[in-house]
Amino acid sequence: MAIKNKVVRLSLAGGLIGLLTTNPRRALDDLIDQENQRGWGAIQIQPHRTTNLFVILLQLLVLLCTLGLWTWGAGYLVLFQMDTGAPK
Repeated sequence: MAIKNKVVRLSLAGGLIGLLTTNPRRALDDLIDQENQRGWGAIQIQPHRTTNLFVILLQLLVLLCTLGLWTWGAGYLVLFQMDTGAPK
């Protein structure tokens, strides 16, 4: 039995638009349902925030340029697993 893993990053919108229109739970549910239909099962969900200083500054710049309306925000890393059924 061989097990295959993959990690998917779910990005959420930030800023005022993201605050008003993004539902993190619905986004996670939709992603997990989509991957379940492809045969993948979610085994771990981890919040994702950037720690790269350049990316943080770029996010702030985009937020300032859009007058606080939009930037890309944090999200989630989801670990999926599938049993391929093939022997090792």
